[in-house]
Amino acid sequence: MVMAIIAINFTTLSLESHIRHYFVLLALNITAAIASTLGIISIIRYGLYGVHGKSYLFLTLGIICWFLADFIVTYYYVMGDEELEVVSIVDGFWFIGYVFLSVHLFFIIKHLERKINYRIVIIISILTILFVIYNVITILFSEFILDTNFISVLISLLYPILDLILIAPSAIILVCLRKDYQQSIPWILSSLSLFINATADDGYVIDFINGNSQNLWVWELFYVADFIIMSGALFWYNKFHISHHQNNMYLNK
Repeated sequence: MVMAIIAINFTTLSLESHIRHYFVLLALNITAAIASTLGIISIIRYGLYGVHGKSYLFLTLGIICWFLADFIVTYYYVMGDEELEVVSIVDGFWFIGYVFLSVHLFFIIKHLERKINYRIVIIISILTILFVIYNVITILFSEFILDTNFISVLISLLYPILDLILIAPSAIILVCLRKDYQQSIPWILSSLSLFINATADDGYVIDFINGNSQNLWVWELFYVADFIIMSGALFWYNKFHISHHQNNMYLNK
């Protein structure tokens, strides 16, 4: 995963500026497609049994929604419309993806309830809320507010708020599972992936509302890394967890 992320970043930086964004969008769609495919394979092989089956169902649905959103963005970019409207169908897919991914994290948190240190929860929650408030204030005091309508402002404010429901649970899972990584690598990697995505999402929105569209490809590299890590989580889940589960079922027959 690390080598793949480094290779894509290095290739992107070595390209000429006018094709850099095309390459990043292509890499984003390929990695999203791989993660979506691995998620579907996981559902087919494991089913919807237990906390793993349910959590990875919602994870896969969330990934697919975000893949569709990225695909639409790429389509418009290739067709010559480099900047979508502030409010578009893409937002719908992203918002639905947030719902599915937050449910995925809820299942993990519920499963880890006994391992959670609530002092850590409070600290992480406070830090996350402060981070989100900072981004909301940045949006509210930008020139974007003066140049657009209420719906566009509301949609833009929803992103940092929705990121709150990904960043806090992901950080809690990462902290609580740090000593149990061998048994929980897929959950750790998927949580790390969502944490990176949500954090980068705030930077993307800030640059977007400030009209810095030339910087968006930088944040999209984070999204590429997010899907690569997510693919690693699903690959591990398929290769080790599901295979081990199926072997146990075979031996118990």
